[in-house]
Amino acid sequence: MTKLEQINKEAALSISHGLSKLTDRPVEVSITKAEEKTLEELSPIMDPEEMVAGIYLPITGLLEGGALLILPKETAFTLSDLLIKRELGTTRVLTELDESALKEVGNIITANYLTVLSNTLEVKIIEHMPHLNFDMFGAIINHITATFAQDHGEMLVIEMEFLFLSKTFKGYFLLLFSLEKFEAVVGGG
Repeated sequence: MTKLEQINKEAALSISHGLSKLTDRPVEVSITKAEEKTLEELSPIMDPEEMVAGIYLPITGLLEGGALLILPKETAFTLSDLLIKRELGTTRVLTELDESALKEVGNIITANYLTVLSNTLEVKIIEHMPHLNFDMFGAIINHITATFAQDHGEMLVIEMEFLFLSKTFKGYFLLLFSLEKFEAVVGGG
């Protein structure tokens, strides 16, 4: 097992525990794919016009950049219902309370992933306050990566599946920092 596979396995368990505590229900998270992608290669993971919730957290420390959690619209709505304890299917527009709950999901996923990454690599990595945008996938990616793309060409795209109440939801977790530096720190893999 490579170091990245080990990090992903431990992070999925840690994220599952954190989300289970947040929702008061069992949540199982699995990382189904982790691959390097350029900005140009991001379009195929989702239709650029698909509405999504994008939760972005800046990252500082040895690996500087950001983390971006992408949740398709229906996943964001279902998560909002679960987190706010409403009947599933109720949310059709995100309120301020829904946005706050989704930011907390972004916090939990990012903090747990980065904690495992930081501990495994024995480096300091700090996430900061989350920002949420509800827009088309292409618009969020363009907005978030505009500054990032000037310094870095690739990112690590992690596909996650969330199993809540016998339903599986898919989301994408993007780590936006220099993969060259990341690979040097991880030891090539």
